[in-house]
Amino acid sequence: MNKQQNCLRKLLCATATAVALGASLPAHALTINLTSTGNAQADTGFRSAASIWEGLFSDNVTVNITAGFAELGKNILGQAGSTYYSSNFSSMKTALANDAKSANDSVMVGGLASGSTYSKLINGTTESGGGASAHLHSGITDLRMTTANAKALGLLNANAAAEDAKITFSTLFNFDFDSSNGIAAGFIDFVGVALHEIGHALGFVSGVDILDYNRARPAVFSDAQFDPFATVLDFTRCSAASESAGADMDWTIGDSQDNIGPRDFAINGSCSGAAKVTNAWSTGDYLGDGNQASHWKDGLGRGLMDPTIGFGDLAQISSLDILAFDVIGWDLQTARNDVPEPGTLALLGLAFAGLAASRRKKVASV
Repeated sequence: MNKQQNCLRKLLCATATAVALGASLPAHALTINLTSTGNAQADTGFRSAASIWEGLFSDNVTVNITAGFAELGKNILGQAGSTYYSSNFSSMKTALANDAKSANDSVMVGGLASGSTYSKLINGTTESGGGASAHLHSGITDLRMTTANAKALGLLNANAAAEDAKITFSTLFNFDFDSSNGIAAGFIDFVGVALHEIGHALGFVSGVDILDYNRARPAVFSDAQFDPFATVLDFTRCSAASESAGADMDWTIGDSQDNIGPRDFAINGSCSGAAKVTNAWSTGDYLGDGNQASHWKDGLGRGLMDPTIGFGDLAQISSLDILAFDVIGWDLQTARNDVPEPGTLALLGLAFAGLAASRRKKVASV
């Protein structure tokens, strides 16, 4: 198992589910263990964030998170360094099928490739001349996921005691640790940042960030060297170009210069239909739009897993966030009734329009 880091910058978290989320839900089975941050107010806020996730999901697993504060990079509010579990496509597909509880789970499983391998549309490798030229790379078996995600899918001991993630909050910003009465002007919503970083630990991550980071270095790598790094969530990542190429995911970096167009979200194995959310994904911190691919596209109000948040903004969880976690293996509490069926997803982008803050800081995932 290994670690990778994801960052949230002044996180723009604009969504539709209240922070009191778990109040009327049935008893949950998910347990999130947290170490102390060394700050009593922060510990209370972190516990509030963990309780919200516990109230959303019924998976009988334990997630272990180490917490703390440190001086992070410019504009970085928090970062999550997750431990990863290496697997293969066949095992993931079987686990998702065995774990399917919702209609959306069934759509996700049904859209996966029928064989034991999958394919990517990829660029930035030796096969693409080291540049932005995208091409189809097939016959891939390997992938990975956070250990928390592996626990939810039954691929790892549900109560394994090892650390699943280390979450670090920045010492350079003023946090409002109690979001129950709103967020004070000039302060950052600590509970929202904690929610976001826990979300990365639970599996909201993309291996495209590995491609982006390494392509930004002088060395150029081959397609096969990136085979182990696709994640479960990456199977919802697509584009018109990946669909045209017959790829199972869009795994490209870059923005407008790549001629690929927006990276969309879809759960049916095809970048089309009612389940599609156009321009859903960020395209890379180094060579893309300036935000890690492990986030929604910034400024469109997609949800909690947007890459930035504004001063005074209250972070919340959207139905699109919840859908993404549902289809990668987390089981929703049966009392939830606000998770959209695929046919309603096309409206989400409109519902959150206009919620971007004028001054934003990033949050990170790793």
